[in-house]
Amino acid sequence: MLENLKVRDLIGKRDKIYSVEASDTTDVAARKLQSFKVRTIGVTKNGGLVGVMGQSDLANKVVAMNRHPSEVRVSEIMSTNIITVHLNTSFFECLELMDRHHISHLVILDDIGKYHGMLSWWDLQQRLIKELRYQVDLLKEYAFGPHYSASLEYGKEK
Repeated sequence: MLENLKVRDLIGKRDKIYSVEASDTTDVAARKLQSFKVRTIGVTKNGGLVGVMGQSDLANKVVAMNRHPSEVRVSEIMSTNIITVHLNTSFFECLELMDRHHISHLVILDDIGKYHGMLSWWDLQQRLIKELRYQVDLLKEYAFGPHYSASLEYGKEK
């Protein structure tokens, strides 16, 4: 059930946590975003998280300003107003934070401040869809009996 779901359940045993260095140039960061297939990434300096950078930062602060990506450091365009969650933060708290701050990614930190990657709206949406499908199946079974879906499949074959 969604009300019992925590960030640690949503991310599972993630083995890849993506980041860029604050000293990287934005062309390097753009290539990392592309190769990792993510829209937003954590920015680190000396092993600690110092900000986040996304595709919109590249578009609005580099491309739209006609700056050369190989001459702009990630530290110049990253966002430092970071909204974080912990591993025990609930599913609904994550939704509320994203809604309140008009953001699509949350930074995940553990109790000692270690960076565990990001939680995206897409992550939450996929879990919500899975739960809704499960609830619809339960309602169908309750309303029409346990063999309802099997009888629909049988009817399609004719």
